[in-house]
Amino acid sequence: MEIGLLSVKNTLPFFENFGNLPTKLISESNIKDINDLDFFIIPGGSLIECNDLLNNNEFTSTMSNYQGYILGICSGFQLLSYNIDIGRKSQTPILKKGLGLLDVNIAPLICTDRVNFKIEDKTLFNTLYKSDKNNNVLKNNYNKLYEGFHCHTYGHITPENSKVFTKSIVNKLNYKMLETSNELISGAYDGKIYGTMIHNFLDNKNIKESLLSKFKIKEDELKEITDKNQKIKLNSKKYRFNGKTDINKIDNIKKAKKGIILLGTGSESGKTFITTSIAGKLAEKGYKVFSAKIGPDVRDIVPSLYITNETMTKYNSIKIYDRGWSTISEFKKYIETSDYDYYIIEGVMGAFTGCLNKAGYSSAEIAKFLNIPTYVVSSCSKSGIEGAYIESLIYYKLLEKIGADVKGIILNKTYNDRIAEKVKKIGDLSDIDIIPIKKAKQNINIKNRGLMPEIEIDYDLFCKLALELDINMDLFNMTINNKNNLNDEIIQKYFENSDDTTYLEQKIQELSQSLKII
Repeated sequence: MEIGLLSVKNTLPFFENFGNLPTKLISESNIKDINDLDFFIIPGGSLIECNDLLNNNEFTSTMSNYQGYILGICSGFQLLSYNIDIGRKSQTPILKKGLGLLDVNIAPLICTDRVNFKIEDKTLFNTLYKSDKNNNVLKNNYNKLYEGFHCHTYGHITPENSKVFTKSIVNKLNYKMLETSNELISGAYDGKIYGTMIHNFLDNKNIKESLLSKFKIKEDELKEITDKNQKIKLNSKKYRFNGKTDINKIDNIKKAKKGIILLGTGSESGKTFITTSIAGKLAEKGYKVFSAKIGPDVRDIVPSLYITNETMTKYNSIKIYDRGWSTISEFKKYIETSDYDYYIIEGVMGAFTGCLNKAGYSSAEIAKFLNIPTYVVSSCSKSGIEGAYIESLIYYKLLEKIGADVKGIILNKTYNDRIAEKVKKIGDLSDIDIIPIKKAKQNINIKNRGLMPEIEIDYDLFCKLALELDINMDLFNMTINNKNNLNDEIIQKYFENSDDTTYLEQKIQELSQSLKII
């Protein structure tokens, strides 16, 4: 059995494991090989936004004539559909045409939840077949709940003539927690063509077993499939783009875990762009990099996973109060047990946004408990280099007061070397590390990204621009330690009375008093 996985520009072939089933990667150079596959998987990515595949006549023609089974996931599902409205917050729909292999329309709906889901109809994914010639059913897994996750901006599914395939049970939509869990359509199918917004779909044991039973895969052939899949993973580079990685890595990086947390002064500070840049630069040098997001909106770290060919896991999202995937304690244990060289964590919104709403509701508090070297990121676009420094200096001092391991300030989008150098000298006199980063060479529209990413970006372009940033920072001096001795018991106690924000109130008052002119 030959199971293909699309691996072209703007796809995420390693974003999930796909049941460890793919035996062949389909790239731009071997598109015709799709015809030889028994089963073809189109993964997530930014396929609709970039238009590359839809403008590729060889691909569209091959897909129209393909006779095997197809599974499109997230952006892959969008590609199979008829219409996709990418005009979130636009007064009128902005429609893009898909391949039209599924008679489905897709519109804006944001969901980044880990979910339970069910398969609505009798399909090859929830029917266990006997190993005989007649395809007799051994067992039906109807009404069974499976596990997966959503990571999309455009996920409102309206099937026209196609049938409902999957339904997800979600607790949060469009950034808002729902009063009760909501069941929504998350997939559709027609004949041999299936699409779903659910990631980790094939990683459910019963779904995988049903699929294999449909093709009468026995133990020896499954081993052959697994071996081929492992070779694909072993041969995959941990750096997306061409060129050899630097294998002469700094020896001491293995002696201690390294990491950095990037906290913004606001939602448009450029955290995602800088996170992507650091991840890519480290991966290019041959380091294994893990990227994570504070809070549930894991879309912001997808560019980092794209550039490093890494998989999205539970640990890529750190809970902020009750929103997110893994607890602080779980994430800290993951750092201890995993084999990554470097951990990059991106904050959510402003560093202290939410700190007076509930205890543990801000990125700053999470940074304190993680005790990972932290930098404040401030954009110079609105208040200039001088204003960005003064603003971020307040954040720096407050982070210092609450006990975070704050190391310095990143001034993003600087435009004048002379002024930036003056600010850097001022920082040096106060023993504050100032990192100026010049504007990207080419403008890319990332407005409101991190707060409401309404404009889906071209991952490939975004990552290449991020790699062009000149970041003069000693990344290898960012050792993760536990000098503040915040154990699990202390962390748990902090979260016990969520309405008590006295600690942050006092720290803010102390900072205010220290700034008071007498």
